[in-house]
Amino acid sequence: MSIDWAEINAKLPSDRADKELRKQLFSQFDPNGNGFLSLAEVDKGVRDVLGLDDIFDAKPAIMRAFQIAKNVTKSKSSVGDDYIEFKEFRYFLLSLRQYFEYYEAFSRIDAGDDKRIELEEF
Repeated sequence: MSIDWAEINAKLPSDRADKELRKQLFSQFDPNGNGFLSLAEVDKGVRDVLGLDDIFDAKPAIMRAFQIAKNVTKSKSSVGDDYIEFKEFRYFLLSLRQYFEYYEAFSRIDAGDDKRIELEEF
């Protein structure tokens, strides 16, 4: 399977100059408009908004990027620490790209497809 890294990079606007694009993307990920993204909203956004099926199929990458991004800053809201806010969204996109790359590298080494790397595979 060949990954189109150029497409992935283009659809994950993480440069500081892309703030307006990230605002639009965040709004599309946040269908109820409450300013917080749950893991389910992020998962759905990767599939429906970004259209990145390769990443959507890499659930561990999405979950890890979500977990690390939601803890980047302390929220002023009582529920914010369990969700991603806009100020954490850029970090989520960066983390998603990085964790997906790790996921792909691991998958290529894991010839037995058993979610483990054995000495023979390494």
